[in-house]
Amino acid sequence: MASRIMRIAVEVGETEKNQVEFSFNQLFGTTVIKVNGEPVKKKLRLFSDPLQEGHELEVGKNERHTVFIKKQRKLLFGQKIFVYVNERMDKALHGI
Repeated sequence: MASRIMRIAVEVGETEKNQVEFSFNQLFGTTVIKVNGEPVKKKLRLFSDPLQEGHELEVGKNERHTVFIKKQRKLLFGQKIFVYVNERMDKALHGI
């Protein structure tokens, strides 16, 4: 059985490096966002997964960056995840 967990990670910052990781478990409806390995946001959605949802967070102490993660549910199966850093798309992931 294929894994239903989608993960995407980005490194943010030039001098002050921060690792932002987004994971979504399609089977159990859990979303977890971690910064430098520490969970900063957890969400559980059992039945109604919206077509689109977004998460915004600020990372860094001296070198601040805005990270926006957008998750889009495809109409039948799958997800698209987009990660924006300071309003510029950094990564995209498409999965079933």
